Amino acid sequence: NRLDAPTTVHWHGLIVPSGMDGVGGLTQRSIEPGETFRYEFVLRQHGTFMYHSHHDEMVQMAMGLMGMIVIHPRVLREPPPERDFVYMLSEWALPVGSERPNPNEMQDFNVLTFNAKVFPATEPLLVKKGERVRIRLGNLGPMDHHPVHLHGLNFQTVSTDGGEIPPSARWPETSTLVGVGQTRTVDFIADNPGDWAMHCHMTHHVMTQMGHDIP
Repeated sequence: NRLDAPTTVHWHGLIVPSGMDGVGGLTQRSIEPGETFRYEFVLRQHGTFMYHSHHDEMVQMAMGLMGMIVIHPRVLREPPPERDFVYMLSEWALPVGSERPNPNEMQDFNVLTFNAKVFPATEPLLVKKGERVRIRLGNLGPMDHHPVHLHGLNFQTVSTDGGEIPPSARWPETSTLVGVGQTRTVDFIADNPGDWAMHCHMTHHVMTQMGHDIP
């Protein structure tokens, strides 16, 4: 731990031994500054998962201590995607002119990021016609759910962080709701050429600064 505060790491969605779950004060003593704690566990799942601090979560997660985990299956039950994208959705209270987000904010978040970037810094998802495409979405924002909408194509939600969804239980969508603390994995065939937008459909989240007249 190279922070100046205690911390832990929780493996969100992974089934691990209790002592490896990373909840400070419950499953382990928090890792003090300068200390080392080694997490060890056997992976028994495949899919899309997340990790984040589980000590002083409101501050440490609001400062970015989180990330995504992708575990591939040893045995494929379905054809693998030819393009596989992973996105972490996050919200920040970033006052204009400040250098870091306000970790104490509880309602007024003004920046939505995809992998810590806002449009136009986000990169396009470049795929070829006919390719099977997978998009993995995780949401560790503090308060808001995100209905992520894809233009020009439809998809099926094939798994959550709880596991695969059987093919018989899937249906076509153009938006998937990614709740706080959830992952959603969607698959589609890129069969409609063009430039298509993908965005959260909460209209104030579409905007970079979620407001007008902000420099």
